[in-house]
Amino acid sequence: MDPLEDWLEGMQPRLVGLIDFELEEGALPDYGAASLARLEAELLARPVPAADFLERVAGFLGEALLTVAGGGWRWDERLALPVVSPDRALGLPPLCPAQIVDRARRLRGGDEFGRAYRGLEAAVAERRSAVPGWEPAKEPTPGLDRDLTVRGGEFLAQWLPERAARHPAWLATYARRPQRWDFSAGSLGELEQTSRQLVGSSGELADHPDFADGAVWYLGEVLRPAIRAQWNYYPGDPADGMFLGRPFLDQLLPDGEVAVPFLILQIALDDRAPGVLRRIHDRLV
Repeated sequence: MDPLEDWLEGMQPRLVGLIDFELEEGALPDYGAASLARLEAELLARPVPAADFLERVAGFLGEALLTVAGGGWRWDERLALPVVSPDRALGLPPLCPAQIVDRARRLRGGDEFGRAYRGLEAAVAERRSAVPGWEPAKEPTPGLDRDLTVRGGEFLAQWLPERAARHPAWLATYARRPQRWDFSAGSLGELEQTSRQLVGSSGELADHPDFADGAVWYLGEVLRPAIRAQWNYYPGDPADGMFLGRPFLDQLLPDGEVAVPFLILQIALDDRAPGVLRRIHDRLV
């Protein structure tokens, strides 16, 4: 078997072994920076880690780097090791997770995983700033990611960059404290308050198309990286189905969640209790 195919076929059991048998329950809730910090601390706490543990750590680290920077796994013939190649648009060289794991063990500074992650985060942020609407694309890893086809790509190719470009003007029109709209989970309280001030009930949301469009995009852009999802769109009349005529998020995980920001906003308009959007965000994450 091709060595890359062999590596990819073993990825799901490799990570299940790490999460379910090597670590405490809940130690690695996602592929974020905090999880990587905990994983590196666990690595350094083991005087002589077993070879299979090191391989599992390298696999998890690689998936985390691909989650932030897109791209996919490749095989480096010179190293005879798997490497992660970030999204081609970033123009970055491949990274070898096994080498990063080895460097973390030798240097023992506790931040080698974080340094690699932040470097990719910075490159992605720079690309997003230069090309509004651009997002890194991750190649699905068998057993971990669903091989999802983006539906409504033609619509999204226009709608996403258009909403990103119009966001500053949208904030100037509708937001009382635009400086707080930083795409964090904490900013959802601002979206919730603004929605309730402008729209009387869930049934009236569609009567405010400019506001609704911007609010749907903003809520989706807060949720999308947090739940590791991608935008999709099915054309049609929303009256004929909840996924028709409204951009929605499809989580890039086996048996992942599907979230329709328009409907989530309607829930917040009907349930007047404070913090509804934040609670929905935390439940999805």
